[in-house]
Amino acid sequence: MIVVSTLDNAEQAFKDHKPGYVVSILDDSDPVPPVFEAVPPENHVRLSEDCSRQTNAGQAGARCARLIELAEKWRAAPEPKRAILIHCHKGVSRSMAAAYILMCAIDNRRCEKDIAGALRKAAPHADPNLMLVSEADALLSREDRMVEAILDLCPSCGAVDNPIVTLPLGA
Repeated sequence: MIVVSTLDNAEQAFKDHKPGYVVSILDDSDPVPPVFEAVPPENHVRLSEDCSRQTNAGQAGARCARLIELAEKWRAAPEPKRAILIHCHKGVSRSMAAAYILMCAIDNRRCEKDIAGALRKAAPHADPNLMLVSEADALLSREDRMVEAILDLCPSCGAVDNPIVTLPLGA
């Protein structure tokens, strides 16, 4: 399972779901919630760069490569699989893009449109960051299908009804 949360609700999501992996998408100056200290450092991915802009050529895709490595680690883990908690400030764009990327990387035989649809059904407010999705699309050799699936979604609703969203994972 993937759990996506706002920063304000990340500690509660952690307590409720006891994830084995955490993805924190924060500004460099933002503190990481203290409860995440229970997660081994190798299972905590922290992305702090501005995900709304392309990074320089030497770093392009590096942030998504870390997410894909996490997906591979999750797939290789023994049963039962532990949850992955992803959080950013609002739980709308960057964290939803990370969730979509992980879902595509973990369930690599599933159609991108089906995954995008499941994301939108669980989180009507989801508006995945296209820069991140585009970077991952290239790394996963999805031939722009990930981007197209996100662009084909109906517009997101403006309000975050549920600050903690759960998404099932296949493998």
